[in-house]
Amino acid sequence: MVSGQRSVVSGQRSAVSGQRSVVSGQWSVVSGQWLAVSRWPMAES
Repeated sequence: MVSGQRSVVSGQRSAVSGQRSVVSGQWSVVSGQWLAVSRWPMAES
């Protein structure tokens, strides 16, 4: 019974790691936008 519950917990953990990968993907996109925004004022100057 305990081993069965552990397998379920490990399954939930894998799902969380999947969400983290998605969040990291969004962060990469946001960092890309930040680079573009930081270059705008420099281009104007």
